[in-house]
Amino acid sequence: MFNRGTLLERLGNKLKQDFYLAMITLVGAIIASFVTPYAIYRLYTGNLVVGIADLIIVISAISAVIYAWRTGDTVKPGQFLALIFCIGAGIVCISLGINGLFWVYPLLVFIFFLVSARRAVILSLMLLFTLAMVDLAWPSLIFVNHYQMTSFLVTSFVCSFFAYVFAYRAQLQRNELKQLASIDSLTGAGNRHTLNQELEQAVLLKQKLQSRFAVILFDLDFFKQINDNYGHKVGDETLIRLVPIISGMIRQTDQVFRFGGEEFLVLLRDMDTQNLLPLAEKIRSGVEQKLRLPDGKAVTLSAGVAILEENEHWEQWLHRADMALYQAKHNGRNQVIAAA
Repeated sequence: MFNRGTLLERLGNKLKQDFYLAMITLVGAIIASFVTPYAIYRLYTGNLVVGIADLIIVISAISAVIYAWRTGDTVKPGQFLALIFCIGAGIVCISLGINGLFWVYPLLVFIFFLVSARRAVILSLMLLFTLAMVDLAWPSLIFVNHYQMTSFLVTSFVCSFFAYVFAYRAQLQRNELKQLASIDSLTGAGNRHTLNQELEQAVLLKQKLQSRFAVILFDLDFFKQINDNYGHKVGDETLIRLVPIISGMIRQTDQVFRFGGEEFLVLLRDMDTQNLLPLAEKIRSGVEQKLRLPDGKAVTLSAGVAILEENEHWEQWLHRADMALYQAKHNGRNQVIAAA
């Protein structure tokens, strides 16, 4: 049975998670709601050039929103919309003169939320430069006099400047929030939520491209005793120092995640069984040599490794690695076991 409430909730969550999708949807809704009546009016009154331009803007906005929702790609439709808006605004201003300039101000704000700040600045300057050159070539076509043109350019520049500052700052904050949401606050490794997403992606790449993935799931041996004997501060410092050691022994394309507590996971791409066990053993040996407690005692780890199999769900893949880790701990710890 169709559940309308669940569908609306899913759509709302998607808009919350994807800023640019939300902006494209919002801009598309505004354009369709407010420009469509003008397009109909222009066509009805015989102003075909402006009416067709408005209609193209509306159709482009709706098409971009549909494309973004279907594909999940917000870059191309954002760039397409920003370009269409600038071209359309130029045509409207040239055709209507001073009456068309009022549309430029909201346009300058819109494009800063559709494309990157740098691209928005370029498009804004191109639009303003084009309008100025047209008016200089054909005086009084757009502006009454040069003073009016100068006033328009100055106010448009100020509007663009503040839109740029706001959009740039908002982008920095989104990047910071995205980073905070994806990493473990203590160690700087990827968190469990990000891990689940990466494992799902690995399964998709395995199905589509036959990419080879593997995981190393490891657990620090007797970590509870470290906290009990040396204090939780030393335990935290041990976890913090562990991640750079692991990262220094793997490729830049590989990723380290904190699985939970003292458990960590390394996700490896383009990895086969022949190379997986030696790498896991290298990590185990490297940690034992480099990670020391205040009294000089070595910290060891136990690890389970597993290659992603054909048509295997990521939870099954992770479970096999976990069972191999359990076997390594059961066998006496400080060793690596490959999953069956």
